[in-house]
Amino acid sequence: MKYCPVAFSGYAQLWADRSVRTLFVAAFFARIPAMAAPLVFTLYVVGELDGTYTQAGVLAATTTLGIAIGAPWRGRAIDRIGLRRAVLPSIVAVVVLYPVATVVDYVWLIPISFLMGVFLIPIFSIVRLALTVMVEEDQRRTAFSADSVLAEGSFIIGPAVGALIVTQAGGGPALITIGVCEALAGALFLWLDPPTRSAPKPRGDGAEEPVDSGRWVSVPVVFLFLISAGTMVALIGTDLGIVAQLRELDAVGSVGITYGLWGLSSLLGGLIYGALNTSIRPTYLLLALGLTTIPVGLGGEVWSLSLWVIPTGFLCAPTMTAAGEWIAKLVPEHRRGEAMGWQGTAFTLGGAASSPIIGAAIDGVGAWGAFVVGGSVATLIACVALFGQMIPRWRPSPELATIDGRPR
Repeated sequence: MKYCPVAFSGYAQLWADRSVRTLFVAAFFARIPAMAAPLVFTLYVVGELDGTYTQAGVLAATTTLGIAIGAPWRGRAIDRIGLRRAVLPSIVAVVVLYPVATVVDYVWLIPISFLMGVFLIPIFSIVRLALTVMVEEDQRRTAFSADSVLAEGSFIIGPAVGALIVTQAGGGPALITIGVCEALAGALFLWLDPPTRSAPKPRGDGAEEPVDSGRWVSVPVVFLFLISAGTMVALIGTDLGIVAQLRELDAVGSVGITYGLWGLSSLLGGLIYGALNTSIRPTYLLLALGLTTIPVGLGGEVWSLSLWVIPTGFLCAPTMTAAGEWIAKLVPEHRRGEAMGWQGTAFTLGGAASSPIIGAAIDGVGAWGAFVVGGSVATLIACVALFGQMIPRWRPSPELATIDGRPR
């Protein structure tokens, strides 16, 4: 039989596992309210509080700061005290914070939005940690890719549902609905309680295997965090650039076409990457993502812009998946929750730090500046990581790691 580098049967094998299937379905629905929250907050501030988009942006920034601080802490809590005890404070927080947000003045929304970020239920970390335990190591790429594809689906549905609730019932009821749904999502994971640690393996002499207390942070892992941040820079550049370019073309009504092709190409890229029989170094994927982002601004019409975003969209999900896959290989299992939390922080900081720079580029030279700046920064980060990994002691060697992160 001829060797085929792409095998979609891995998805069928994952879906046949009831526990994995249940985790995927739960994660898909749990992410929808979190994806809807930013848009609903913006519409609530601008519409019902008669605020400005700048004020809404301040809330988005404070939430981002809260996520950046809270993600590693909550991941570490999962590692130390388990999923249920780590998630319970988040459930209590969202039940309290979202209703309170509907009855206070804008100034109080700033600390409230910060706390919402700190106590955001860490769906990303929970799902990735559980998958590293529930599936074999050679299936992680497929599992992570499937999770990325489902997250894209949640992203498509969440903002649309949030906007619908705001227009039909108002911003206040929409915020309360999101709070209730996030609490239900947390309760669902409390009930499922997916495993985040493998069962301890006793040593041959009957004694328990000693716990490795060494540090998990290494230069290769730091490069992966940097790559994660660079991925978000490219995505933000494409996101803001598309909107700005369509406004320049006076074709904002066609945003669904461009975003649709961008999202669908990302879904396709994620599916194909998950079906590959070999891993691709995330440094190479980020380099390709950056290089394909730079020329998107050449699209001078809606149809050409929509075609230019297909290659960069095709690389989005694989780049994010590959970084998580390699972190899982290089970090010991008992510290992966913290590592996944720091990866989430890298994504968040990459987006937060690049947004004003990309916005300034749009104001200064036009929409094409967003693609050039976002793609160039991502390319530069990829080159830094690539040259750094040429140093032998900084070269990632996941083939030397086992399921528990110890060398063979």
